[in-house]
Amino acid sequence: MSWVTAGDVVTITRSRKTVIEVDGYEVFVLAHDGNLYAFQNRCIHKQRELARGVVLNGKLVCPGHQWAFELGSGYEAIKEECQPMFPVRVVDGIVEVDVTVPTPAPITVDGRGPVEAIPVAED
Repeated sequence: MSWVTAGDVVTITRSRKTVIEVDGYEVFVLAHDGNLYAFQNRCIHKQRELARGVVLNGKLVCPGHQWAFELGSGYEAIKEECQPMFPVRVVDGIVEVDVTVPTPAPITVDGRGPVEAIPVAED
């Protein structure tokens, strides 16, 4: 695994969103309802920035064409596609994202299953 620092948990929790770049690849880290999630920042549909989207009913809604990705899995039910996600952890108050795979494979409901949300633990 290749864990990279996204920032400190307090700052990310307060701002709710941050985008980090890893080797030219944008990763969007989202804090919502006490959990942290990491998505490929560019929507699989039209490459819009998901960091400019909103969370509604437990889904991240893309600002481009309103595709709604489940926070825990990246799954979009209407189109039956998945937005790539990355594992997230908090170590000593620092949020880290595993970006091992340069272009992550979509997470499928019947394949690898959903990515688990990481609860935010504040010091």
